[in-house]
Amino acid sequence: MTGVSCDSCLKSNFRGRRYKCLICYDYDLCANCYEENATSTRHSADHPMQCILTRSDFELYYGGEVLSPEQPQSFTCPYCKRMGLSDVALVEHVGAEHTDIGLEVVCPVCAAIPGGEPNLVTDDFAGHLTLEHRTGPRDLIAFLISF
Repeated sequence: MTGVSCDSCLKSNFRGRRYKCLICYDYDLCANCYEENATSTRHSADHPMQCILTRSDFELYYGGEVLSPEQPQSFTCPYCKRMGLSDVALVEHVGAEHTDIGLEVVCPVCAAIPGGEPNLVTDDFAGHLTLEHRTGPRDLIAFLISF
């Protein structure tokens, strides 16, 4: 991945899957280091990680399927490490299970979408999801009714 290096083996611009820690700021692993449960003084192997595919990997895995390459289809909850959530399911899951947690986490949606902020840290993840990643109408009335 251009501009990204593995924080364990220090390989830069690597190909294949990248894993971004959702707890540590700006901490990425290549697939090999992730599979070996690489750790550091700040990163623990039990931290939730978001898998990010390169565009070529996305096309390889999802080639021929009707999916937008701009929208990865699987996110990890930064609180409980539940994997395989769509963007809509992540919003619903966090809203139902984790609304009162104030732990600072990296947003997996921002990290995974092309052009997103890969290191966006928030201590109000539920609020961030509602404001930035909610699908459907974005008018003020619909927003206020959602609360």
